[in-house]
Amino acid sequence: MSLMEIFTNPDTIHTLTFGQKMQGSLITMALGLGITFLVLILIWVFIAIMGKCIGGTGKKKEATAQAPAAAAATPSAAPVAPAAPASVSVKSDDTLIAVIAAAIAAQQGTSANNLVVKKITRLSGEETPWTAAGISARMDTRF
Repeated sequence: MSLMEIFTNPDTIHTLTFGQKMQGSLITMALGLGITFLVLILIWVFIAIMGKCIGGTGKKKEATAQAPAAAAATPSAAPVAPAAPASVSVKSDDTLIAVIAAAIAAQQGTSANNLVVKKITRLSGEETPWTAAGISARMDTRF
């Protein structure tokens, strides 16, 4: 009878020495880790293949830069688009304001023509009001 056959039987496991138990435990751990990593690699390959099938990576940067302008032109007809990646730079503050106005108008279900943006300022520093609100909300939920 092999070590792993003895190791799987609860009645005969008491006859094993400490070294044999450790060896069986290490074999079991190695098998579990190996299977886990193989499954993770298969999932990674599957996600990479799906990414290639759906649209590739980084080839449509110009299309994503034009998407906010299109969303600003028809905010009530288009659903709220996901935020642009951080690597896409905004060319001017006017474009940024138009995108923000379009997003607010789309959220409210009105036209961007009815929305008046009075002042938009960039905040500097490490803690923005959104960060402070998130920290406050998290602290309020603790006991």
